[in-house]
Amino acid sequence: MVSALLLLISLLSLLSPAISQNPQSRGGCYWTESCQSKWFGGCPAGHIITDESGDCKGLCGEPSYPPCLPFHTHFHCCKPENPKVTDRCTRCKNKLDFSEEYICCTDCSDPYLIDKSTKFGYCKTGAELAMQLKPQETLRWVAGPWMKCSSPCDGGVRYRDVGCFGSLEDTSIKHYPVDDSRCPAEAMPARQEACNVKSCSELNISDVSENRPSGMSGWLITLLVLLGLVAAGGLVFAGYVFYKRRTSAPTGFVYIMLEGYS
Repeated sequence: MVSALLLLISLLSLLSPAISQNPQSRGGCYWTESCQSKWFGGCPAGHIITDESGDCKGLCGEPSYPPCLPFHTHFHCCKPENPKVTDRCTRCKNKLDFSEEYICCTDCSDPYLIDKSTKFGYCKTGAELAMQLKPQETLRWVAGPWMKCSSPCDGGVRYRDVGCFGSLEDTSIKHYPVDDSRCPAEAMPARQEACNVKSCSELNISDVSENRPSGMSGWLITLLVLLGLVAAGGLVFAGYVFYKRRTSAPTGFVYIMLEGYS
C-alpha cells in the first residue's frame, strides 16, 4: 500500500507541468521553477525554504501557468549571506537597530537574520542584505539659565534645568534630548544652589537703593512741569498788571492846601 502511494506521487510529479522560466529570480532568493512534492521537494544545498505556494503567491497562477497538482507546491528558496556595507539603511523604516549599526535590505523590505551575532541572514524579496554603521554620536550635559532666587536675603535657593543631549557628526541634525543615564553622572552640572545668603539685617541703604527702580516716575515729572508752567504764567500776568498800572496813572502837579496858612 505504501509503495503504491509512493509510485502514485512519483507519477504525479512527472505529470506536473514544469514552468519553462523562473518567475522571480533576484539575488539569492527565487521560486522553484517546477512544482515539487511537499514531502520530498525543497531547496538546493545552501538555500533555505522561506515560503511555499502552489501559484508562487500569484506569480504562477492561471491562465499563464497551470496550478500545481495536489500535494505539490512551489518553494521559495533564499540563500543567506553576510550583510554588505552601504549607506542606505538610515532612510529605511524596516531595519534592525543594533548598538552601533543598522541592518536592512537595499529595497527597504524586512530583513531576516538567522544568527544575530554574525548578522547572517537574507531578504525575502531577493534584495541584498546590507549594514550601515551609525553616525558617531556625542553625548553631553546641557544646563539652562538660573531661575530667580527664592528669597532676597537670609539664604534662598535657585534652580535650573539640566538634561542629557546627544548630537551627531551631521551638522544638519540638531542636538536632541536623550535619557539622563547615558551621560556621565560625575560630570552633571548642579541643578540647584544657594543664593542671597546675606542676612536681611545687614542690608544697608545702598543695597536697598539698588533694588529700587531708578529715576522719577512719569506722573511726577508731568506734575512738576505743570507747576512750572503755572508759576511762569503767574509771573507773566503779575508783570503785565504792574506795567499797565504804571502806564495808565494821571500826570500833573499836586497841590497841598494847609489850613492855617491861608
